[in-house]
Amino acid sequence: MLISVAIRSVVVGVVVVLLALGTSRTGAAAGPMPAPGYDLTTFATGGRSFNPDSVTSGGGHIFVGYQNATPPDGSAGTSTIVEYGMDAKVARSWTVAGKNDGLRLDPFTGKLWATRNEDANPALTIIDPKTGNKTDYSFPAPPHGGGYDDIAFTRQGTFIVASNPATPGAHLPAVQRVTSLAGGVVGLEPILYDDSAAIDRSSGKTTKLALSDPDSLWITSGGSLALTAQADRQVIFIKHPGSQSQRNEVVNVTTAGAAEELDDSAAVKSRQGFLLVVDHDTNTIYKLTKDGGFHSGPTYSQAPKGSPVAGVVGTFDTRTGKLSPVATGFVNPTGLLFVATGEPSGDDQGDNGGGDHNNQQGGND
Repeated sequence: MLISVAIRSVVVGVVVVLLALGTSRTGAAAGPMPAPGYDLTTFATGGRSFNPDSVTSGGGHIFVGYQNATPPDGSAGTSTIVEYGMDAKVARSWTVAGKNDGLRLDPFTGKLWATRNEDANPALTIIDPKTGNKTDYSFPAPPHGGGYDDIAFTRQGTFIVASNPATPGAHLPAVQRVTSLAGGVVGLEPILYDDSAAIDRSSGKTTKLALSDPDSLWITSGGSLALTAQADRQVIFIKHPGSQSQRNEVVNVTTAGAAEELDDSAAVKSRQGFLLVVDHDTNTIYKLTKDGGFHSGPTYSQAPKGSPVAGVVGTFDTRTGKLSPVATGFVNPTGLLFVATGEPSGDDQGDNGGGDHNNQQGGND
């Protein structure tokens, strides 16, 4: 089930050769290809569990959500949460009803939050990796008519994306804060709407959002909460989320000057570490490293299948919205995580300054 095959891109004349444990392959048959200065290996592949989507970490372990063949409204099927060691060996797994999309580890409690059914009929499962116990929670009827997706944990609270709004661009919640889990029901309050005002970073002028596809949450190196609106090709930065001084800023995402869609983003918080890239359609989790180590602070993002420039992972400039590819040739990258080696608690949502704890960072926001 697990493979560890090193891939390095080398240019010889006009022929690109990939070296995999000493075995050459031409670029046409090679699959994902890293830019010079980066290395790509296969961390793990799915078996009986397939269609990986989200990835998170904590306590020296990696957790991957496999969606299997489950529809996004959870009307049938189950998903599988698989726990790996850093050596990519499977430690254990959990089955959850419906389609798992958001998967995050809460560094305050050490528990996994797995949202289910991002399009409709949403639910939440919280897993204790220490005991193996899992608890299911329900949501009130979603005011936006859709489901719930990604999660972020900060000292200001736990935030969750309200996905698949019934009326795009209307005055409906885009990001909500969790207020309670009492009685097995998730209590929520909105902190950002699909039509909220935001400052355009390119012009400095205030604009009105018209979001149709709130998708992923992450936290910048400066401590701001960030929402990726995938099909809208925008990222919204939310400073001091949920407070009276909350400030929203927006950038339009581009690659090579063209509008671009993003899925997950992850920020680097240590020179020592690596990125995990989930390629959903090839059932593969890749490990991306950088020669000489990473620089703390930059954000990496991915463009999934269906994007104008699809199947790439690159550095993301949070001031301009520009995505600069560092690895290409993925079929459908849907999950991204920076794992800092030597961190005691890890997780893609670790404490990274600004009062927030989410190891996804990017830029000096």
